[in-house]
Amino acid sequence: LTGLQILFQNIIHGATHDAAERYPPPKCHPNTRKAIVNNIIEWTHRPLETNESQIFWLNGPAGVGKTAIAQTICERLQESRRPSASFFFSRTVPMRNDPKSLFSTVAYQLAIAIPTTFGREIEEKIKSDPSILKKNMTLQLEKLIIEPIQLLDSATSPLVIVIDGLDECQGETTQGEIVRLLGSLSQHDNLPIKVILTSRPEPWICHEFDAGLFLPHTRRLFLEQTSETDEDIRTFLRSGFSNVCSSPDHRSAMANIPKPWPTDSVVDELVDKASGQFIYASTLLKFVGDPFKCPPDQLDLILAAASTSKNNSTNPFADLDRLYIEILSTSPDKQQTLDVLGAVLALMDVKFEWWQLFVGYIKQLLDLQPEKALRSIRSLTDISEDGRVKFFHKSFPDFLLDASRSDSYFIDINVMHSRMAVACLKSIRLRYTTGEHLSACAPCLLLTGFYCFC
Repeated sequence: LTGLQILFQNIIHGATHDAAERYPPPKCHPNTRKAIVNNIIEWTHRPLETNESQIFWLNGPAGVGKTAIAQTICERLQESRRPSASFFFSRTVPMRNDPKSLFSTVAYQLAIAIPTTFGREIEEKIKSDPSILKKNMTLQLEKLIIEPIQLLDSATSPLVIVIDGLDECQGETTQGEIVRLLGSLSQHDNLPIKVILTSRPEPWICHEFDAGLFLPHTRRLFLEQTSETDEDIRTFLRSGFSNVCSSPDHRSAMANIPKPWPTDSVVDELVDKASGQFIYASTLLKFVGDPFKCPPDQLDLILAAASTSKNNSTNPFADLDRLYIEILSTSPDKQQTLDVLGAVLALMDVKFEWWQLFVGYIKQLLDLQPEKALRSIRSLTDISEDGRVKFFHKSFPDFLLDASRSDSYFIDINVMHSRMAVACLKSIRLRYTTGEHLSACAPCLLLTGFYCFC
């Protein structure tokens, strides 16, 4: 094998911006977030000078569109043929929440983008010492990123690395370590590289960025609700509703509905409810545009729930939570839906390696029907052809696991772990008593309370 082939075997293929696993990825509507995206793209073109920032930290609460902005920037860089690399962390997708392959994945993309210098150096390094790929992150950054970049002409436009969702990486300590490692890039004079990093403003991440090392080398942008954000959400909603109206799935249902639909006053109400959160608008459009339902009826359900609910000014996600609750309430079997969601969260929590078999194991262990249970909430989750359960946004698992937000839809992860453990033991006992070889039993239980699937 060549060095690049060895490297290819040690990257996370689903973490890049153009990965099939992420398709279709969240990205900005062409007429939204234009000022922010253009500002960041312009920053990437600025030559490195003594006082020029090398890291752009885009931060904000859940649902404000950080990943969509990161995706759009990656696509813009690709269109302009700028050498760049990306890594999109995901808390709910095994491997994409593990940082051990972060720098190898980035290095592979840069090696492909710059084959004559960066790529050749990577080839030689890995061919002579493949163990680099199993070293700690500090050494990988040095050998796979910094040293090959030092061979490039410092006068060239900086390479760009986009790392999205740092807060979804495993462990607060590890998140802080990654921030410190990226900060160390500024210690190398005129290293032609810039990093765009997105995350929620978690205290431990903020602490690292507030350290003296970062202050002169970081640009920060906090995404919050502004009049410009509201206008972008209005544009996004209008475009989405227009797509619903013109969809062949809804031709008969929308034939006699007065246009434009919905009215401006309804759109204004929804913009107000979104409170700067694009995830509210995105989730609402998925719910309203369900191909098996009538869009006006779906929208009426949301508006009715919003008009009868009490305002909770202490919860910034109050309207998003009400939207989640209303969608969940459409499930014909609430308990089975929660059981399936709880089982998925439990399996994700124990980092089940064969995670594409979630549906199969849920059926086997708990005698549930995941496809049927999740059918009514397809605007929140999806089951792929190979059996993977996907959450469209990380704010939904957060909602389910927070009793103060989800109320009767709260999932106690510890209770779910206990149920899974008992189910595992029953499965093992059944196979033992029937004389079936235990290697045929996929799930088994470790005494620590975690699961090992073998």
